[in-house]
Amino acid sequence: MQNTSYKFSYDIHGIIRIQSKYRLPELGYFRVDALSKPADIVVDVHQPDASNGPVRKKVHYQDGLGSFGFEMHIEYGKQIWVTVSRLVSLSPHVLYTNVIEALLRWTFVQKGYVLIHAACMSFNGRAMLVTAKTDTGKTSTLILTTMNNPDCHFLSDDMTILSPDGTVHSYPKPMTISFHTLHAAKTAPLPLLNRIALQVQSRLHSKSGRKVGLTLSHSTFPAATLNTLVQMLIPPPKYMVDKLIPGVQFAKTSKLSNALVIERGPEGEHSMTHDEILQELIVNAEDAYGFPPYPIIGRELFMWGDKDLHDVERDIVSRALINAPAQLARSSSFGWWKRIPVIMGSAPRTAILSEAKESAPKPVGVLA
Repeated sequence: MQNTSYKFSYDIHGIIRIQSKYRLPELGYFRVDALSKPADIVVDVHQPDASNGPVRKKVHYQDGLGSFGFEMHIEYGKQIWVTVSRLVSLSPHVLYTNVIEALLRWTFVQKGYVLIHAACMSFNGRAMLVTAKTDTGKTSTLILTTMNNPDCHFLSDDMTILSPDGTVHSYPKPMTISFHTLHAAKTAPLPLLNRIALQVQSRLHSKSGRKVGLTLSHSTFPAATLNTLVQMLIPPPKYMVDKLIPGVQFAKTSKLSNALVIERGPEGEHSMTHDEILQELIVNAEDAYGFPPYPIIGRELFMWGDKDLHDVERDIVSRALINAPAQLARSSSFGWWKRIPVIMGSAPRTAILSEAKESAPKPVGVLA
């Protein structure tokens, strides 16, 4: 089943299998030596031959520079074949984030699952989804909760796989962190060179840095190519959770028990209806795909004839949430991590961080 010409193979819980000529660091947790079944997705620099069967759909994008810049081609045949330009292949974070993740989103939906934009942790087999707008503090909240609760198991920081029966599957990508997050959360210290690099990376990949990129994407400037070059030269600050929290406990699957939306604002908490939490998760899902090429090619990925996969995605999430009460928690002191174990009925570890010096973060870096 394994094509030996592809160096990298990934098996995501047996749901989607990938063979790639290029490393996909965000999927490192799912890397395997060989696939037991044929790959669903193949990533290459060459287009497929006739053995890929009849072509059902083609999706193509380039931002004006052709094969010298950001260019990608997706062909749906017996397998989903992804072809990228040499430049994209040299920037693995862009290859995953701007090409593969959007493709995975709709491939999961076609297989009856949702790759939802939410963190996930489990307490004694009961899982909580935590979602928030970008740059709210979700990553810091997850780190602090995990560090301070012996019953807490880590599933995901940014994306979680959700099935209609409420089963959650882990999706532990490397966390994108800022210098402030690292300091405030009191994680394991990084080597000196990593800490120095983090100062630069945090500023470049901060909210303001992304805003510049989004502004350029709405012009005729080849923003996708520029983004690829920047991230190739200065990769985003990404670290796996076990690098930041040695000994962290992982869980592969769990049963959805609760959902939580975190917001900045005056301290307060209230329950949410099924429709409210459903809408919040759906809106936040779109928030994750705002940079080119997705705004341009998105419709080609989620439309199959007259069928809009958004409707299928929404139905799966709705069914999964049926027995999961939801709450919205506001905080001006970034204290959500204290509320999560209370909601889940778990006793926090005593004062490891002694309030963790939860001062409001400076406006630098990525907090979610």
